[in-house]
This record gives sequence, structure tokens and C-alpha cells, in this order.
Amino acid sequence: MNSRSEPNAKFDGGETGCGELLLDLLLFMRQQPADAVVEVRALDAGAPLEIPAWCRLTKHELISMDHPLYIIKKPDQNGNSNE
Repeated sequence: MNSRSEPNAKFDGGETGCGELLLDLLLFMRQQPADAVVEVRALDAGAPLEIPAWCRLTKHELISMDHPLYIIKKPDQNGNSNE
């Protein structure tokens, strides 16, 4: 991983189902600063479909995914996810 994608924080969703997982992730990401990079661990079988969709809907950048680990970047203060 390069310095741009080095995680600032970790979120462990464990075996939580995707509905609850995505709500918990949203609340967690709201507490993170703009441009934060977060490592997400999600064991739910639906995560490989749901997390990328969630990122698109919330304008977060999905830097990498290798189930069960996902690296997500929060948008900057202007809502931009890319540098």
C-alpha cells in the first residue's frame, strides 16, 4: 500500500449482516476526518457487493477490496473522493 492508502483507522464489522454493517460503517465514517483512510473488515457474504455499492452512493472511494478486508477513503470536505 502506498502512503495515500495507508489506513488511519480500522472498523471491524465482524459477522454483522450488511444492513446493520453499512449503518454502523456510516456512523463510524462520520466521526473520521475528511480524507481519512479506513480499513474495514466485514465477514458477511454480501459485503463484496454491498460495500462497493455503499461507497458509490456515499461518494467514498473504495481503494481496494480483498474480502473480508476493504480499504475505503472518506471524501474531502468538498465531497471529492479522489486527490
